[in-house]
Amino acid sequence: MNDQLQELKTKLGTAQTVLLSIPTNPSQDVVASALALYLSIKQSGKTVSIVASSSPVVRDSHLVGLDKISEDVGGSNLVITLDVPENIIDKVTSNTEGGHLNLIIAPAKGAAPLTAANVKFGYSGAAADLVMVIGAADLKDIGSLAEKELELFKTERIANISNQVGSFGAINITDPSSSNSELVTALLKELSLPLDVDIANNLMQGIESATSGLSSPSMTADTFEALAILYRAGARRTAPSAPTQTARIVADMPIIDSESPKEDWTKPKIYSSNG
Repeated sequence: MNDQLQELKTKLGTAQTVLLSIPTNPSQDVVASALALYLSIKQSGKTVSIVASSSPVVRDSHLVGLDKISEDVGGSNLVITLDVPENIIDKVTSNTEGGHLNLIIAPAKGAAPLTAANVKFGYSGAAADLVMVIGAADLKDIGSLAEKELELFKTERIANISNQVGSFGAINITDPSSSNSELVTALLKELSLPLDVDIANNLMQGIESATSGLSSPSMTADTFEALAILYRAGARRTAPSAPTQTARIVADMPIIDSESPKEDWTKPKIYSSNG
């Protein structure tokens, strides 16, 4: 076991809370591998959450745990967001009249007053012992979450796991010749983390997506080794959809081959003689 893998094993072993994060608009391989890792860490008894700056898409609806992906890291700090361009706000003031904290938002001259529909609520200040970033080349790939949670996404608590080369974490386990799902499969084995049929099926789907249905010329022996591990855990490939048969209505008329001489069947036949 190399030094980076041993360090991840140590940090994961001592961590009580783990946050998994994926890039904005991730590939299916990234989503599948991150969800598999989330399910496995959860089964190991840790408190774990998974976040993304973009919403899940229908493409990934068959992956187990997709509904667990949140766009908010949570935390104890209430964040009030005004969903309007910054230049239409003149100033924000506050007072404690009536024994409550009141925020007064004055619109810029000529701008329409804000409504309740312009106000959004969220939380920040989340804490985690270990942040695992899956499938990113750079921390900027995470999007607004990393920008908003600077304290949470500090280098010293990040484990970067990706098939893209990057070194923005204290731990960087990367392999550009692999898919993210292959990489996570190997990690689960090396770290002795749980691997049940749901986890294995997610990883199988990720590998299939990354290799164009196991037809990519970039597949290696490691790909087949990962598939063998997943098959033994109960994973099965998704059967390809049968091509849709479209009914064709054929008129009750003789069908004439387009390559053969055409004859008008509606006209009388006229024969000529050379005699």
